[in-house]
This record gives sequence, C-alpha cells and structure tokens, in this order.
Amino acid sequence: MGKVKRLLQILICGSLIFSLSGCDMIQKTPEAKKKTVVAKVQNDEITLKDVDAQLGSYISQIKQQYKVDDISKSAEGLKALQQYRENVLDSLVHQEMFIKKAKELKVIPSEADLKKEIDEQLKTIKSAYSKEDDFKAALKKENMTESKLNEEIKKMVISRKVSDYIIKDVKVTEKEQKDYYNSHKKSNYTKAAGANMYHILVPTEDKAKEIKTKLNGGAKFEDLAKEYGTDGTKTTGGSLGYVEYTTTSMDQDFLKAAKALKDGQISDPVKTQFGYHIIMVKNVHKDNYVQPFDEVKKDIESNLLKTKQQDTVNKKIEEWKKEYNVKENKDKLTLTY
Repeated sequence: MGKVKRLLQILICGSLIFSLSGCDMIQKTPEAKKKTVVAKVQNDEITLKDVDAQLGSYISQIKQQYKVDDISKSAEGLKALQQYRENVLDSLVHQEMFIKKAKELKVIPSEADLKKEIDEQLKTIKSAYSKEDDFKAALKKENMTESKLNEEIKKMVISRKVSDYIIKDVKVTEKEQKDYYNSHKKSNYTKAAGANMYHILVPTEDKAKEIKTKLNGGAKFEDLAKEYGTDGTKTTGGSLGYVEYTTTSMDQDFLKAAKALKDGQISDPVKTQFGYHIIMVKNVHKDNYVQPFDEVKKDIESNLLKTKQQDTVNKKIEEWKKEYNVKENKDKLTLTY
C-alpha cells in the first residue's frame, strides 16, 4: 500500500474480528458482486464495493505477488485478499458506529474546527512527499482523489472524537502500577550487570582528543554529542540506554572500554571498527540489579493506560454492535470480480 493508505489506516478506528455468517447466494456479474452487502449497521449497508474502495492498489499487488490475472485462481492470493478485506470491513463497521454515536453524543466538531483538523492531517500526509506531483501520483495509484481523501479524513477525525469521549475518564491508579511492577519485577525489571552508556562517535582520533579536552575543561557531554556526534545518538545526548556487559550486539572493543569505567567517568578516545568514541557511563552495576519502581513508574503508567483505554474502547464497541444490530457476512469477502 502507498503512503496515503498507510497513513489513513493509522488514523482509522482499530479493527476487531467478528464472525457472523450470511447467505451463500452467488452473484453472477461483477457489478452484482460489488453490490453484495457484507455488513449492516442498523439500516445502513456496507457493500463489497465499499470495502474494496479502501484497498487501493492492494488487489493489483496480490495479482503481481502470486503471478495471476484472476485472484480466484490462487488459493494463497484469495486467502490474503479475504484477510485484508476482513480487517477493512471491521474498520468500516467501527467507523460507521462511531459516526452514528458522534451525532448522539454531540461530539462532532464545528465545520470550522473540522476543516482545521482535516487541513492539518492533509498537510501531514503531503509532507511525506517531496513534491506535489508525487502526492498526486500516490493518490492515483490508490484510486483516490484529494476530495475523497478529505472525506475519509473527516470520518476519522469524528471517530477519534468518539474514542476520546470513551476513554476520557480512564485512569491508572498507583496501586495498579505497583501491582504490575511487583508481578513483573523478575521478568521485566531485573537487569544484568551493565551501565547507562553514552558516546560521541567521530571519524578521527584528533577530533576525539579535541572533544576530550573540551570535556576536561567543563563542557557538557550532551552539548558536544549534539555538536560533533555522527550517529543517531547525537540528538539524545549520546545515550545508548542501559547496556548489559554481556551483550553480543555491540562492538566488543567498545564494551571492554566501557566496562573499565567507573560511574560518571569519561574515557579517552576508544578506537573501534566504526571510528573513535568518547565514552561516558552512569548508573553502573557490577552485578544483577532490580530497577527501582520510581525509575520505571512512568513507563508502567503509560503502558497500563494504553491497555485500559483499548480495553474500554473494545468493550464499548461490543455494546454498540448489539445496540446497532450489526450483522456481517464475511463469507462474501471471498468473491472476486
């Protein structure tokens, strides 16, 4: 799928797999197949055409991948198509319910606010392309117009307002955080011997010596990492995170030098296959240690909150499926035309 579709899929409601059977009557013509109803939300119908309108170039990609002109001639291609259609159908059903509920809850933004959010989303999508022609080419490849894209974004903005309404009162208590920490202390929060490591990587020894001289003179490590660093850590103060001494995923010359440092100590230039490093270590542990609760509290809270929010949304979706008498005919998602 192209960037436009991928970005749309990030914005659209999360999917949930349902399984309801339907009629097995076989439609004869391509147009009749497209009109096949694959789901109903109250009295509103979702057709196979509605589902496939969200697929963009995916159908042609399946044909190319499995080297067929007719997907029905490839069991694997047909399975891939059905699976993707099921995910899209779930999303469309969720979206249809959320749009209905947005009207009931009166959470639909004003036209001015909607336009502002749509414009912001469209700007984000366009920023993924170096020029306007590339964006237009992507739209064409995905069988989409900018007008249709705006309409899809509008639905997604409204759906998100409903999601926000559902989770507005969801919170994580201190007790829940501590209970999670205590039950996962051994598996998640026990670290092997190691340290929080920082480095500044440069191509020459002379440059590394220049940096060390500045550090000895009182310069801040994170400032020099930003100024001189040549890898991705330059934007994070040179941080490599907590590194266990036994890891095999890092250069062993680097690890040997880091292991020799005391807490807060900064190395002389260290040569590795990548260049020359100035290394600093903090939070040094010569033996296994358990991360204290306060050190991981924010991460635990964030993860638990996301889980509770998703569970709350999923529960509400199940309630609304009954309220709106949702019916899905997923057996029709194998139809090709």
